[in-house]
Amino acid sequence: MPHSTSSLNGDFGVVIEGVTRQDLSNPAFQREAYDLWMRHGGLLAVRGSDLADTSPEELVTWSEVFGRVEYEGMTAREDKMVPGFPILRIGNIRDEAGNLKASLARVPQLRTDDDIRYNPETRRPVWHTDSTFRKHPPIGSVFHCKIAPDEGGETLFANMRAAYTDLDDATRARLDGLEAVCSLAHHDKKINKYSPDYPILTPEQRAANPPNRVPVVLKHPVSGEPALYGLNSSTCAILPKGEAIAPEVLDHCDLEGEEHESVQILRSMLPRITGPEYTVKWAWQPGDIVSWDNRTTIHSATGYDYERYSREMWRLTLLDRAQAQAAE
Repeated sequence: MPHSTSSLNGDFGVVIEGVTRQDLSNPAFQREAYDLWMRHGGLLAVRGSDLADTSPEELVTWSEVFGRVEYEGMTAREDKMVPGFPILRIGNIRDEAGNLKASLARVPQLRTDDDIRYNPETRRPVWHTDSTFRKHPPIGSVFHCKIAPDEGGETLFANMRAAYTDLDDATRARLDGLEAVCSLAHHDKKINKYSPDYPILTPEQRAANPPNRVPVVLKHPVSGEPALYGLNSSTCAILPKGEAIAPEVLDHCDLEGEEHESVQILRSMLPRITGPEYTVKWAWQPGDIVSWDNRTTIHSATGYDYERYSREMWRLTLLDRAQAQAAE
C-alpha cells in the first residue's frame, strides 16, 4: 500500500498514512520521516493498519530515528514501565489485582475545540514542555497508542517556532534574557493536587533531583531556529539569566505546588500562542505513533471518561545523541 502524506496545520505537523511495521525498520523510510519531522516543526505522526501490533522492540527501533532512546527508569514510576523496555505506560489500565499499571493524571475532557486554547481562569489545558526540570532535558518523545477511548483522550500540540516569530521585537528581546527555574518536586506536587493518584517525591528523591534552569527562548541545535521553551508544570519561577531564586520561595513552590508570580510572564502568553493558528489536536487510533520535538513544540493531554473507557499509551523519551554519548 503506498504512503500518503498530509500536513496537520500549515507547515506545522505532518501525518504519513499507509505505514506498516516493516516500514518502521526501513532505512529509506526512516530518513524520509526524519526529514519531514524537521521540516514540519518537530511533529510527525504515522498511521497504518498493522501498527497496533507494533512490538516494544520495533517501537524502540523507530524511536531511535529521532534521538537517543533513554533507558533509565523514571523516578517514582518504575512499576509503570513495560517490563524489560524503556517504555512508560500512560493511561488507566490495571493489573489483575486492580492496581494501576500505567501513569495516570486525570485531566478534564475537551468539550469543544474552543477548549484547546489555554484558559487562564481554569489553567487548562495544561500546556507544557516535557521534563525541563532535568539537567539535560529530553529532546522529545514518541507516543504509541495501544488502546484508545471511544471519545476523548486527544493530545494537543502547539508550534513554538511560529509563536516566537510572531511576537513583536520588544517582547522577543525581553524573553531572550530570561530563564525558567524548573523543579520535579514542584511538578509532581502540582499534579497531585488535582490528581491524587499521581505520586509526589520523597525527601530523598527531592534531594536527588534539584531544580534546573533552562532558557525561555531556545535555539534549536540542528536547525538554528529559535522557539519559546521552558513552560512546564515544573516551572516555578522565571528570572533574568543567572539571578538566584530565594530558598524559601523554592520550598514553597515545591511543597505546596504553587508558582511564583514571575511565571505569569510566560503564562499570560498562553491564550495567544495556543490559538488555532498554532495548534493541532491529534485524535488517537490504536496503532498510531507520534513523535514530537520538545525544542519546538508544547503539548497537552486531554481527558476522557476514566470509568467508562480504557486507554493505554506507550511513551519513549528521546535524548540528544551527543549529550548521551558524552555522559557515558
